[in-house]
Amino acid sequence: MPLTLQPIIRELLEDTGTSKIVATTNEDGSPYAVVSPFLHLNHDGFLVHLELLETSITNRNLLRNLWFDKKAAINLTGKNGRSLLVKGVPVKAIISGQIFSQYYTKVRRDLGDVDLSAVWLIKPVEIINETYTERQIEEESQYPFSVHLDRLVNGE
Repeated sequence: MPLTLQPIIRELLEDTGTSKIVATTNEDGSPYAVVSPFLHLNHDGFLVHLELLETSITNRNLLRNLWFDKKAAINLTGKNGRSLLVKGVPVKAIISGQIFSQYYTKVRRDLGDVDLSAVWLIKPVEIINETYTERQIEEESQYPFSVHLDRLVNGE
């Protein structure tokens, strides 16, 4: 069972104004990030990423992550500046069957004559708040002497 996610994550995923980025790493550790417009939570609490291209770098990286139990990172940033990073482990790539067919129909309805390579299930394992205003308050309270000199000179 995946990590229980806060309601804010579902809210961000359901908001059409949210930026949804899936980041993976390749075999040498180089990062690779893509927009994931169909990203959502399924009823079991897994993040669902729909990969359209069979030979995409993301598809290959997620497969490698699945094989070697490596994490992917999902950044959700709302139009209000709320930003959360969800680290997760790919646990399944669905490439046929009823679930695949349902997503295939949805993708073609939304985008037209396109393919669907895989329905990726990603198990959330960690959530990190990256909202700037909240992180700034946290940083200033934990590290009060790390204020930049330019802020002191400008009287801020």
